[in-house]
Amino acid sequence: MQVSAKITSKNQITLPKILRDKLELGDSDKTVVFNISDDKPITIEKPKTNNLWDIVEEQCKKYGSIDTPEINWGPDIGEERIN
Repeated sequence: MQVSAKITSKNQITLPKILRDKLELGDSDKTVVFNISDDKPITIEKPKTNNLWDIVEEQCKKYGSIDTPEINWGPDIGEERIN
């Protein structure tokens, strides 16, 4: 299937409805990703949502976990007073 869009004088295009539906883009989506390669056609995709925990999981996979075991400092002796 081929879909066309006009380019405005400001070099902008509006993504046709059929393309927005195919990519499942909604009113809140403000960005699309263009994948450009020398030997492949240009593709457009909806960016992955990056909430905090998605980013944490991605970083954990890339760099490993930074979790450390809780340090046991022993029983509390009393309160500290600094003069």
